[in-house]
Amino acid sequence: MKNNNIDFDILVVGGGLVGLTVALACGQAGFNVGVIDIAKPSDQLAGSHDGRASAIATASFRMMRALGVADALEEGRGNNKDTHAGPIHQILVSDGQAGAAPSPLNLFFDAAQISEANDGEPLGYMVENRRMRHALHAQTKKQDNITWIAPARVSDIDASTEKTTITFDDGKTLSAALLVAADGRNSFVRKKAGIGVTAWPCNQKAIVTTVEHELPHSGIAHELFLPAGPFAILPLTGNRASIVWTETPRAADAAMALDDEGFGAELARRFGDFLGWVKPIAPRWCYPLSFQHAKTYVGDRLVLVGDAAHAIHPIAGQGFNMGLRDAAALAEILVQARAEGRDLGSEFTLAQFESWRKFDNTALTHACDVFNKLFSNNLGPLKHARRIGLSVVDKLPPVRQFFMKEASGQVGDLPPLLRGEKYS
Repeated sequence: MKNNNIDFDILVVGGGLVGLTVALACGQAGFNVGVIDIAKPSDQLAGSHDGRASAIATASFRMMRALGVADALEEGRGNNKDTHAGPIHQILVSDGQAGAAPSPLNLFFDAAQISEANDGEPLGYMVENRRMRHALHAQTKKQDNITWIAPARVSDIDASTEKTTITFDDGKTLSAALLVAADGRNSFVRKKAGIGVTAWPCNQKAIVTTVEHELPHSGIAHELFLPAGPFAILPLTGNRASIVWTETPRAADAAMALDDEGFGAELARRFGDFLGWVKPIAPRWCYPLSFQHAKTYVGDRLVLVGDAAHAIHPIAGQGFNMGLRDAAALAEILVQARAEGRDLGSEFTLAQFESWRKFDNTALTHACDVFNKLFSNNLGPLKHARRIGLSVVDKLPPVRQFFMKEASGQVGDLPPLLRGEKYS
């Protein structure tokens, strides 16, 4: 299906991790894609752009392999060299107090227990966002049908029965059959389309940094629930870990104001000594946390993906994976629409995307909110109940295996890309 009255089949506004994944998935499926971003690509690739790391579920990493992105992340695998993807073999979830040993009533996940569903792979991989961004940029450059339009700022959007036309600040215009908003939780495109959101604060901030430690982490991710919020130790390559330290806004601001020595001491107090000495080796970032969910994922020739559609607490490490599942589902729906000769931006086509993704995203968003409220407090009876709850789940193999399959992205109706199948 070719419309000669448009410049692109698909225009993606937002060249972040989810936006680039959408562009790459659709580009490899044969669509003509334009990627619009307000920043220069070189600015996005700077090391100071984003200090976070993301947990990539097993199914999501299969998608990255299908798109060719994992090749750059795993370039050293098999040669006794560090790769950029640190495997998560096990996850230990526990409850405790800063500076004290965690409760022995905990929940332990082991990839070996679902090896058949995971084809022997880990529960997931930890990848620094800057590494993922470099890999995605490199792969999009190999696609002749993906065009970068950056730096550029969208000032207006006009959808008609045949196409959507965007106008830039300099007055230039581009048109497409479909516009994809991947421009983050403060999405200009979403606001321009008049799509509202349901939002509520967490009254928390997350401090993110990378640490080096003395002893090997053995691919074990630790999620320690402290009264103010979770303290996550996530295994990167080598003797390094990504830290996501959730605190009240006041405490987070105080921690950010500490000098390097004081900050390192506070981190070490929460760590304990199970990994030997520990020290920060990267700048620290601090992000306010909140939940946000768009009231609809679609508009006139418009679809929302990633944080533009849903933004959640990092408690389960699922935010980026939700965006990747959006990308995989959208690519599959558009491939089917083309095969049936349908308009990519038709109401029927986009309704299929919303039907596929919104229920799953809504359920996960509210589950993360409940878990955060349940664990981010120091109420005696509730603390005792949740510790018992962790222990009970740990002793119920079918329940534990379900949670592991959910965490590794193996539950639900998976699009071909999440099964590792290629379009090209």
